Amino acid sequence: MINGVGSGSSTTVDPDTLAPPKDDDTAKAASGGAGDGAQERAAQQGPALQAAETQTSVWDSFLSNLPEADPDFENPLLSIPGTTNYATDPSKYNAYVASVLVDPADTVADEDLPANYSNPSPQEFVSWHPAVQLRYLRDNFTEAQIQSGNTVIGTGSNQVGVIRSDDKRSVTIVNELTKSRIFQLSKTEQERLANNSIFKTKIAPLLDLLPNADTDLAASRAVITQLINDEINKIRNMPLVNKTDGDKFRKDSEVYEEQLIMLRDNVPHSGIYARSDLATEMQEIVKRFERAHAYFDVKTPNAESSAHSSTNFVTPDNNASINRGYAVFIEQEQRILAIKQAEQQMLSAGGITNSDGTISRLDLPTLVALIQNQASLKQQAIITMRTEQLTQLNQLSQAYAEMQRIVNETLKAFTETGKDADKEKHTIAQSIGSSSSYSTAVLLMFEDYTSAQPHPVEKEFNITRPTHDMLNNSDGSKNSFKRTQWERFSTQLSDAVTLLNPQLLTNDINQDNREQNRAFEQATGTVRRSFDLNIQIARGFT
Repeated sequence: MINGVGSGSSTTVDPDTLAPPKDDDTAKAASGGAGDGAQERAAQQGPALQAAETQTSVWDSFLSNLPEADPDFENPLLSIPGTTNYATDPSKYNAYVASVLVDPADTVADEDLPANYSNPSPQEFVSWHPAVQLRYLRDNFTEAQIQSGNTVIGTGSNQVGVIRSDDKRSVTIVNELTKSRIFQLSKTEQERLANNSIFKTKIAPLLDLLPNADTDLAASRAVITQLINDEINKIRNMPLVNKTDGDKFRKDSEVYEEQLIMLRDNVPHSGIYARSDLATEMQEIVKRFERAHAYFDVKTPNAESSAHSSTNFVTPDNNASINRGYAVFIEQEQRILAIKQAEQQMLSAGGITNSDGTISRLDLPTLVALIQNQASLKQQAIITMRTEQLTQLNQLSQAYAEMQRIVNETLKAFTETGKDADKEKHTIAQSIGSSSSYSTAVLLMFEDYTSAQPHPVEKEFNITRPTHDMLNNSDGSKNSFKRTQWERFSTQLSDAVTLLNPQLLTNDINQDNREQNRAFEQATGTVRRSFDLNIQIARGFT
């Protein structure tokens, strides 16, 4: 703190000395409140104290270092990034930065160079101050080598790669890089890294990244682009087997294509690529597409007045629940795409694009908070889809439970035991009424002639629905079976119900909720910290 800035003090400042006047009590306090000897010592320290108090505020300190010509001395912050003036003429702010920021390499005098400067080992180079490292790069490599990333310290097996930052104020030790740190680098820094021999031979293979020793940057971009195109073609060429309304589905499926196209369009904007991460991201999109496809491409039930003549029963509600599920999945996917598009536009423009085409610039904390909030909204869309999946699973499980109940009622009719047990036969213990009846519709789901398979949930859980020839295909009369035959069917139903376990989906929803809450908390935390920082800065200017 300089001269109590931010303390809220209203002490006047002497314009000649730029130091607040001290009365006797103040002087005593400054000297520790001791006797005459202490005051004499304080008087001897007076010049040093006064020299340390030559600035009245952080703002005065800032202004004292500004050039008077360009940018405007009276309004130094009018042309900072994010303002209209900067968008019109960024050279003013750039000129200011160049005038007040000193090249760290220039701060290292010859007499301050370490003893091993002329021929350092990689370990010695890494231990130096960044300013010394920057000067070494400038003294020992051409600018072309530095810009291309062709900067390696050491020989043989004892080498470290070095990448200079875009602002020329720091270096990155390639050997120490992690995947997360790599993807925090700018595009040009990544391209520099992609040309560094240490990265290509040691780091890229370790982290499964491209480019590597066998694939350069251009070839890597071609590989990644082809991977994305393969998934796009998979979506475009997915056939419909049970539905003929292909135009509607093709239109709906564009929401998945667009997300993959966004990934493809971003390929030239990076210099390093993680195939496994990309595959995971694409797999999530394609998996959601395949789920939507399964819900759309379901046979339309044919409910006749005579129940046994009805066909294609997938659900007991005439596929109403399946159609609702499809609508939910497409709606939430459209929401995800809109969020991704808004996020990309916001990042590329550095702000929010208004309806008239103008851009409302955002400061960095607000931009970060909005991105984190977007992540929370995307996670909410995922949660909505998973919740619909859980609803679909529960409804199908209820149908299975109803069929089990009907079979159990049938088994109660058996009375014979011993050698006569195998002679006893019974029909299904359920009257066949209108196919709109829930129990009848359930029975038609599991009757081998009237059933259509599979339900999208069964497809996702890789379950083959058990069926039984409960009705005569000709006249709709009930067929009779032995106890062992009904018991076998009951066991098959039980095995399928066991596989329809909602616990995995419930766990996923709980995990998604935690991630959404974390993203929201990060967004609000960023805004709060930004506000606190602004308040501290404002207090420094008062």
